[in-house]
Amino acid sequence: MSNNSLYNKFTLKSTGSTPYKSTSTSNSIFSESNSLVSKVAFLLLVIFGFIIALRLGIMLLSVLFNRGQNPHLINGMVDATQSLVITQNPATKGSKTISRSINQSGGIEFTWSVWIYVNGIDGSGNRFNSTNAGVYRHIFSKGTDSFLPNGLNFPNNAPGLYLTPYKNELLVIMNTNDVINEEIRIPDIPLNKWVNVIMRCVNTTLDVYINGIITKSTNLSGVPKQNYGNVYVAMNGGFSGYISNLWYYSKALNSAEIQRISVRGPTTKINTSNSMLSGLNLRYPNYLSLQWYFSDSNNR
Repeated sequence: MSNNSLYNKFTLKSTGSTPYKSTSTSNSIFSESNSLVSKVAFLLLVIFGFIIALRLGIMLLSVLFNRGQNPHLINGMVDATQSLVITQNPATKGSKTISRSINQSGGIEFTWSVWIYVNGIDGSGNRFNSTNAGVYRHIFSKGTDSFLPNGLNFPNNAPGLYLTPYKNELLVIMNTNDVINEEIRIPDIPLNKWVNVIMRCVNTTLDVYINGIITKSTNLSGVPKQNYGNVYVAMNGGFSGYISNLWYYSKALNSAEIQRISVRGPTTKINTSNSMLSGLNLRYPNYLSLQWYFSDSNNR
């Protein structure tokens, strides 16, 4: 027997172990640890996938259930000299019914958005608003069609949007439970450009945004008085220009949502209800210019 054999036997007896046992044990522990890591990783992946699926499901349900609460009353561009009546009777075919606002913890909430294009010179060559004899030009209002001689609807404006006589100024009217008509005036509206007007109400606070920027904010004397009347657009001859994308939201849009509307711009595709607009394309690239904030009322 060789010295090596004797040495190996002596070593095995003294250690009380068998060859390669420690290596086998290490491999087993390593395999078990890998299996545990794999199980934890798989569990985390399942949880992550479930969260994503849940969020997508909530978003889909929100879109489906809120579609009727956020109607697009006018999609596309219409001639602002042609009157439109958007019926609110759900039983009437083609109606676009506006649901009452979603009352949040802070109170009543809703938002209106519309794009307008006001001509500086009308079809007869007259300067903007120089021949309307002190009559307000109607953009849109919700309520009734009982107009006063001065062009304002009375008593229902929830809301009402008008052009002021003789100057490029907007008048926003809102009915409240305490005061019939509360007013906000926005001066120096640019002419010959698309302008986005957003009216956002949160409880008794009414904000007006022009091209995505808050321009006026007022605290109403009471909660807005909503009505179930029709939406009237460009009544009594409206104004010389165009209207695009009159949309309603049964919530208060946040700043990011308002910015998206402003950046997206108006839809200049002609609405089929106005056949006289064929061939027009009024998408000018500078409708978001802020120059009008620093110009006088004669700015064009």
